Amino acid sequence: MKNNKIYLIFVIVLGLMFFGALAFWAGNIDTEASELQNLIKPHNFVQGGNEAKVTIVEFLDPECEACRVMYPVMKNLMKEYEGKIRFVIRYMPFHGNSKLAAMMLEEARDQGKYESALDILFERQGEWANHAHPRPELIPELLASVGVDESKLDFSQLNSKHGWKVDLDKSDGMKLGVRLTPTFFVNGKIFNKIGYWPLKEAIEEELKQ
Repeated sequence: MKNNKIYLIFVIVLGLMFFGALAFWAGNIDTEASELQNLIKPHNFVQGGNEAKVTIVEFLDPECEACRVMYPVMKNLMKEYEGKIRFVIRYMPFHGNSKLAAMMLEEARDQGKYESALDILFERQGEWANHAHPRPELIPELLASVGVDESKLDFSQLNSKHGWKVDLDKSDGMKLGVRLTPTFFVNGKIFNKIGYWPLKEAIEEELKQ
């Protein structure tokens, strides 16, 4: 009788473990599907065509020093793998003036000056984004130097026009597990390394698929 009870308890425990694992597995499938929907949105800046075999999504912060370092790396990889890579930029504004800078970048994009605007903000990041003495008031002047209409960089106008894009990027990034910048996704998979060689190896691996 005692052995029968032990056997019954054993069967019940196994059953609970099985159904728990099944529920967990099903939950993960739903989460993964949801996460892929959050990865790229129609408003995002994209370089490269849809025919590219590898899509790299970067969540960046204009005030982030590591993002500044990785920016020329990504530019070089885009040239090296021209036609094979699609590069998507999204914002993860962790620093105090990041959202403002991101909104101004989006206005620069509307004016056809996105890449030159991002170039100048990263190049002169030490001037406007010094964490001890930030000077966000310099951003309009810097963007004007690359041809952006400074009269359209008023905060209230920017916030109503572009604020939702930055907020949506951040919300999606948090759902995707982005906790630091830069964070890359290579063909939908989060990539927790930075640097030329790690990204190059990841690209090469995806191109073999």
